[in-house]
Amino acid sequence: MRLPRPALPSWLLAGTAALPVFVWWLGWYPGFGSSDTVDQFGQVAAGTYFNHHPAIHTLYLDILSLGGTQPGLVALFQVLVFGVLLAYAARWLVAAGVPTWLAVAVAWLLGLSPAVAPTTLALWKDVPFSLLMLWAWIELLALAVDPDRANRPWPAIRLGLALAGVWLLRGNGPITVLPLLLVLAWVYRRRLRVVGIALATIVVSVFLTVGPLYSILDVQGASIEPAQVFLPDVAASYNAEPETFSEADVDLLEAVAPPIIWNTHYDCRDSTPLLFNPMFDQTPVIERAGEYRSLELAVLLRDPDSVLAHRLCAANFVFAPAQPADAFFHRPPYDFPPNTVGLARAPISDRAFAVTDALWRWAEIDSRLWLTWRPAIVLLPALGAVVVFAFRARRFLLPSALLLAHILNVMATSPAQEFRYAYPLYVMAALTLPLLWPALRSDDS
Repeated sequence: MRLPRPALPSWLLAGTAALPVFVWWLGWYPGFGSSDTVDQFGQVAAGTYFNHHPAIHTLYLDILSLGGTQPGLVALFQVLVFGVLLAYAARWLVAAGVPTWLAVAVAWLLGLSPAVAPTTLALWKDVPFSLLMLWAWIELLALAVDPDRANRPWPAIRLGLALAGVWLLRGNGPITVLPLLLVLAWVYRRRLRVVGIALATIVVSVFLTVGPLYSILDVQGASIEPAQVFLPDVAASYNAEPETFSEADVDLLEAVAPPIIWNTHYDCRDSTPLLFNPMFDQTPVIERAGEYRSLELAVLLRDPDSVLAHRLCAANFVFAPAQPADAFFHRPPYDFPPNTVGLARAPISDRAFAVTDALWRWAEIDSRLWLTWRPAIVLLPALGAVVVFAFRARRFLLPSALLLAHILNVMATSPAQEFRYAYPLYVMAALTLPLLWPALRSDDS
């Protein structure tokens, strides 16, 4: 009598969902990149790190690419981590009551996504940032499914390490981490040890990175000034209600650019034409940051409707499925820009490139972006799921807090409509949806 073969564990089946992304890697070696990527590999080649891109990410590129000689290893590492995290997520989704087939199916849908695969291969800080955020989401789900984990130090340490990475890899990372810590403090107000361990891990990790490590690396310059992020909000108000600007306010604007630049190059859907105009000099913003922060706060208080309208327009890609006819939705560039650091497309497999290139071209048609690239297709249902959790399965609100915090962050800080800003939201939202299965079959409210 032949014995039945044991079924493969759900985590292993989910982890294999990274195989389609690996096929993309074979075809698009060494990955995807932009002028930012070229700049960072230039720093690697020169051996000098500047912190206008997070220096910790430049170090990450340096180490994984073997000093810039093998950039494709960076993208391959990201594919492997993506697969490991999908496996880890499936383990806890099944533990939460999600059927194995559903947990595996969602993982494979992510692996097959024409938006997720090329973004995972991008040599941008947004990718490790997103993978760390996904790790944090899984740790929060694990705490929700197994409350006893809050009594052990390692789960809290792992959560703290993931959140420390989120903090370090993007300038807006703290805007997500801090509200989440407040939620954790409220949820575990009777067991603050888990919050204390996670917080201590974040503080120590961030301090050791920006302190001793950056000192050893001799990192030059400062990170992006927060006042620079909100200049488009000022432009929105200046265009909508210029009469509210005093002479001193106008002087601050003119120190950066002539009024005509503020007027003619402002676009609520894309701040790049304004912020990177040759006549737009942000040096005064860096040198007199306090004055510009005060101006931005004053604009928010006296003209909140213009600021809100700007943010809703800029964040249209988060909640609106259809692609606006007058806007471009940024994806990873098809090819590397011209450079002298050796970044160039060199497919390992021509067949893999042919297959994935056909998928790329099919997916980038504007009329299909709602399905292939724009994140609202998963974010809106995920927000609906969070509402269900509030009434049917409140334990799932813990990982959902990270999703909600980062949605608000992206809506408040995104300068343009780009998938990379929504990449972590897309993945977390997709993995949130299967939790509706156990939520609708139980009531732990």
